[in-house]
Amino acid sequence: MEDTPEWISYRDRICYPVERYLLGYAVRNKERLISAIISNALLNEKVEFEQLKKIPTDTSLETIGDFVLDYVIIENFATKDQHTAKEIDDFRQLYGNNETLQLFSKNYIHLQNFILWGPDERKQQKWDQPTTVILANRFEMLIAVIYLEKGIDAVKEFLKKHKFFEEIDKIKNI
Repeated sequence: MEDTPEWISYRDRICYPVERYLLGYAVRNKERLISAIISNALLNEKVEFEQLKKIPTDTSLETIGDFVLDYVIIENFATKDQHTAKEIDDFRQLYGNNETLQLFSKNYIHLQNFILWGPDERKQQKWDQPTTVILANRFEMLIAVIYLEKGIDAVKEFLKKHKFFEEIDKIKNI
C-alpha cells in the first residue's frame, strides 16, 4: 500500500477518534484498526482515498476477539469467587453473547459513532435494527486489535475502563 503523506494523514484522522476516546492510545497498525471499524458498505461507495479500499478485511479479528473476550470473562469469574465450571461457562455465555455485546457496544461505549458506515447504513441506523449484531461483531474485532497491539492486560484494562462487567450487570439486572 502506497504511504503518501496525504494517505497517512487521512488514515491517522480516521483512527484518531477510536484511539483517543475508546482506547486511550495510538495503535501501531492503523490498517488493522481500520479493518475493525470500516463497514463493507462504505467500501462500495466512492471514497476519498483509494488506499482505503486496499485495506484487506481481516475476518480473523472477530474470531480472535471472541476467544480473547471469552478468556477474560472466564478468568474474571474463575479468580473472583468459587464457581463451578458450569457457572463459569454460564457467565461466559451471558457476558459474551452477541445480544449482550450489541447492547453494551451501543448504549455504553457508543461504538456506532466510531464505525465508518456507508451512507445508507448511517441513514437507516443499521445498528438499531432488532436483528443486527454488527456492533457486537465490531466490538469483538476491536478487542482483537487491542490484544494484538498490547496483549491480554490491555484488553482487561479496556474492559475495566469502560466498566464492562458492571454495565452488563445493569443490562441483565444481575
